[in-house]
Amino acid sequence: MPMVLEERDLWEVPSVEVKLEHCINVMDQSTFKSKSRKALAIICLAIEDSQLPLVRSAIVAYEAWSRLEGHYEKNSLANKLFLRRRFFTTMMDEGVAVLEHINKLKTLAEQLDAVGAPVSEDDLVITLLGSLSDSYQFLITALESRAESLSWELVTSRLMHEDMKRKEQGGGVDGSAHGQGQAFMTSNHSK
Repeated sequence: MPMVLEERDLWEVPSVEVKLEHCINVMDQSTFKSKSRKALAIICLAIEDSQLPLVRSAIVAYEAWSRLEGHYEKNSLANKLFLRRRFFTTMMDEGVAVLEHINKLKTLAEQLDAVGAPVSEDDLVITLLGSLSDSYQFLITALESRAESLSWELVTSRLMHEDMKRKEQGGGVDGSAHGQGQAFMTSNHSK
């Protein structure tokens, strides 16, 4: 949402409380009102119908944004516990795209950071590796055997590379034609 508003040069409207009396002249007030209406419309159109009651009575974009932020980014212990539990128990199901799973974990980590419970890079890496489906066990073992510490960038790039290899090698999610590993045998023909 912030990126959509930023792209339309409207992000400062909901992110900073500005009162009309602070606008220097009538033109500034008119411009501010117009930007606020546009930002409010974008916010209301972007949220789900079930979230509309939170912002229905908001008159300005700042008010709507503050209500949404207050509802979804509460720094309460219950919210932190809920997000932490979701973060540490998220598991990748077979058939789910690697990028989708990586983004899901990264989003949860960003939500935890927003409520004042940041996740360390080590926890992010450990949780990602521990949450992968069984078909990634060989890659996990290879990464675990590395002498140097694992960074988020290294692990995610290796996962994406592995995913690309699997897609190139054949139809299955795990890179094989039928979802099972295949062995190739050759016979030794003497001359």
